[in-house]
Amino acid sequence: MSCLIKKRFLLVIICILTATYSYGQIKVSEFLQKSKIASADNNKLFFVDFWATWCVPCITAKEHLKVLQNQFPDDFYIVSLTSENPVRVEKFLSKKPNQLAVAIDYNKETFKKYNVKVLPDGVLFNAQGKVLWQGGAPDLKKEMVSRFLRQQTSKTSVESFFNIVSFEEDNISEYVPTESLEIKPLSYNVQDMEIADAKDYLKLKGSLKQIVGYLAKIYKNQIVLEEGLDTNYEVYFKKPFSPSENLAYKLVSEMNLKVERKYEEGDGINFSAENPKLWDTNQIDWGNNPTKYLIGDSQIKADNVSLRDVAYQLAYVLDMPVIVPDDNELSLSLHDWDFHYKFFQLMQTDLEDNYGIKAEKKTIRYPVYRIQKKAP
Repeated sequence: MSCLIKKRFLLVIICILTATYSYGQIKVSEFLQKSKIASADNNKLFFVDFWATWCVPCITAKEHLKVLQNQFPDDFYIVSLTSENPVRVEKFLSKKPNQLAVAIDYNKETFKKYNVKVLPDGVLFNAQGKVLWQGGAPDLKKEMVSRFLRQQTSKTSVESFFNIVSFEEDNISEYVPTESLEIKPLSYNVQDMEIADAKDYLKLKGSLKQIVGYLAKIYKNQIVLEEGLDTNYEVYFKKPFSPSENLAYKLVSEMNLKVERKYEEGDGINFSAENPKLWDTNQIDWGNNPTKYLIGDSQIKADNVSLRDVAYQLAYVLDMPVIVPDDNELSLSLHDWDFHYKFFQLMQTDLEDNYGIKAEKKTIRYPVYRIQKKAP
């Protein structure tokens, strides 16, 4: 091969690698604001902060990220990414401004690609788009950023790292329900349920099993649907509604379905509390939204939620049923929470010492709800 051909071949390879690793790693529909702290040029690390306007813990997490961004104004760039309507986000930012860059995810592609199910969440990339770390924003520490910066040599700009793809204008308008309950069948599958807990409505988009599980705080494997029923829906509940209202039953009844409860045995966790000493609601304060969680790599924090709510979140992170006491006063009253869940013995110690709750992992008897069509 001649020297000229070799040079041309090498140039082609360099161009391919540059296009593959240096341009458009993350698709966004638009940037609502640039960072007011960091430089947009020549960064070694990019942190994508997944958030939503309804997620109160996300706002708390942003305070942590703002401190980090101030500590590393060069070589490190944080972008807060949401999949919400940009008009809604702009209204939110006008009332609660922040100094971080804010962008809108394109068609929710990035949320889906990185399997973001619980907010807040985040992914740390190097300049080539390689994932270096993923976890809750509060778990990203100064020492970690320093270590990753020392390990990286390549740099790129925000403009090169993010690929802006325009949305159609009809995606901009925000729908507000007029009925107390609105159900819209979807012609496509929703892999991960989407939740929007807005001021005037609760919006859920996903499979029927996901939606019923969320509303009833029941682990997914405790719900069995008749064949053909587990299709996808967009469901709106207009606010205000009573906190004690059974929204799952309301939805199932509106869809002309019936529920049969049976019991099965299997591996799970049983909560009991002979001498409960639950926290009050003044230990953690994330504002007016009482049903939001902060779930990190090993810790669950919650503000003004019930034991049943916490058990529902725990069932999903541990992938097994969690059974709470039948005592409604104990299981449904609101409290603040902060405990470890990754290592079971440490979780046991946290729950018993701080809340008087005994957690046992064993073969348990748990309810299974079978949802079927009513007879014509």
